[in-house]
Amino acid sequence: MGEMVLPVAIVPAMVFGVAAAVKSTDLEGLRRALVGFGVPPRTAVPLGRSLVTCEFAVALALVVPPWARVGGLGALLLLTLFSGVIALNLMLGRTPVCDCFGGLKATPVGWSTVARNALIAVLAAFVAADGHPHWLFAGLAVVMSALWAGLWAREAGEVRAGLFAPPFSLRDESGRTRSLDDLLAPGRPLLLVFSDLPSGPHAALLPQVARWQRTHEDDVTIAVLSGGPEPVPLATAGGDGPRRMLVDPDRRVHTDYGVTATPAAVLIDAEGIVAAAPAVGAAEIRNLVARALRLQGRPTAAGRVLLFASAALVPAFTTVYRADSDIAPPGRPPVRHG
Repeated sequence: MGEMVLPVAIVPAMVFGVAAAVKSTDLEGLRRALVGFGVPPRTAVPLGRSLVTCEFAVALALVVPPWARVGGLGALLLLTLFSGVIALNLMLGRTPVCDCFGGLKATPVGWSTVARNALIAVLAAFVAADGHPHWLFAGLAVVMSALWAGLWAREAGEVRAGLFAPPFSLRDESGRTRSLDDLLAPGRPLLLVFSDLPSGPHAALLPQVARWQRTHEDDVTIAVLSGGPEPVPLATAGGDGPRRMLVDPDRRVHTDYGVTATPAAVLIDAEGIVAAAPAVGAAEIRNLVARALRLQGRPTAAGRVLLFASAALVPAFTTVYRADSDIAPPGRPPVRHG
């Protein structure tokens, strides 16, 4: 194995190792994601388990020198399959949520997802080819990196699940200024409900919002962002209206969150990352409340990264160092790989 192959192999090994470890803890989420990509529900469960097994196997093979080239080929085949399925859905006008890293970062797919997979595929192909010709793979990596960066920058302006929620500071019904950071609480998701005039669906929704706030106060924070110069009067909610009603006078925050129709809602996790955006209409908002209750108390993304990266990769790196050691018994020359 060439001297540069093993360091390059570590990158796709980490990607597949962390992805497999996190997926294995949320097989139900993986099943939903596969169904979203068009996999029949009955097939999604065994396919998901097989996918996790394959990703673990590829991650381990990539960091064990005798198997690195096989691991590189396996990674290349998986990435080609993933990219083909994503591209097909995009061409059909569908953007299902990618569960590539499980609950760590479930985001709608885009062409930047295909470009990212292509970059990792170039690294996997480099390992499979044992680093020859290195100039070709270096050029491809530069091109794929630039393409990924460009597509990601174009999509970054959209409010998408997995991205940090746009910050804001708005006045509430008592005149106090409240920011996004003020509303976030450790271990508790935040639901932003966007409303406008107190009529029709808005008037019907506000009493429900008040009930959710009372019933789920310890599980999820719910705030109402009212478009217009003044907050929706509390009397419209039957005299016992919702609390944390913020005024968005020029609807700037509505625009920042991609809300073009109301009533709507956006779910944000405890770390300030958008978990789902936006849900429009009372029925979809009720579903979002149920999802917020499922998010409550889940481990943070940082904690999951450290836990699963350690569990999946520490044994692999130990294997690497043992396999690639230059230590040899007395009287015998050191074993050199490559």
